[in-house]
Amino acid sequence: MPNLKIIAFSKEVPKKFKWINWFILLPILFWPLVFFGTIFFFDDPNANPLMVWALFIGVNVYPLYLIIFFELNARLYKKVKILAYVLPLLMIGSLSFIIVREYVSNKQYAKDREIENQNRLEAGYIGNCDTYKIRDETVSYKDSIMNADPKSFENLSCHYGKDKKQAYKGTEPIIGSDSESFEIVDYQWQKDKNRYYHQGEALENIDYQTFEILELGYSKDKNAVYYKNSIVEEADPRTFEINRMNGIGKDGKNKFEHGKIITTTNNVNKK
Repeated sequence: MPNLKIIAFSKEVPKKFKWINWFILLPILFWPLVFFGTIFFFDDPNANPLMVWALFIGVNVYPLYLIIFFELNARLYKKVKILAYVLPLLMIGSLSFIIVREYVSNKQYAKDREIENQNRLEAGYIGNCDTYKIRDETVSYKDSIMNADPKSFENLSCHYGKDKKQAYKGTEPIIGSDSESFEIVDYQWQKDKNRYYHQGEALENIDYQTFEILELGYSKDKNAVYYKNSIVEEADPRTFEINRMNGIGKDGKNKFEHGKIITTTNNVNKK
């Protein structure tokens, strides 16, 4: 039977080495920051959900890897003492290098951002993207002049704006939009007091009060299910739901992909 005895805390290694060996576990202190960063793995709607989850889990269990190294390095000490000191010292050196590099990088980044913001201000850009700008009493989007009111125009996102008359997607006015109530819901959806819009295109004849945005381009109200701007034929809004893991929608009878039926309860492929 293999020896499962943990020796990293035992008397088999001296206290001096134990203190040094603890440096291997220092990166665990950064786990909350790592976890927060890995949440953004899920932001790409086109990514394979299974691959994203595998990467998310693989990165976030890194403390387990370090604990294993911590114990293995203690075992290495019993055989080759000099080599056992190398890993902790490398960890200290690597962390010190990363911290110093990040400090210098952040200082330079702040300086570059200050210069960039000043240049953007002088060029007339509004918002955080180099898309909309107001200069010489003219509104433009990516250097294309718009027929918009410069005094009331405001940036909503990189590709959406509005003035006192209406909202705009890029340079194009969103016909019928209510400027006062128009807002961005997320990267795909917008709304005002009268209608919902998918990427600037209004969904017509929806029941506004029961309308609900789902995921992956789907939405529904009490009457129908929608994929982007089109009705999903034969989908039941009462039972329709999305499996985000595989991008498949389903109700009590059918399964759907990209707004089209792919299987029914009789397992007939209609794709």
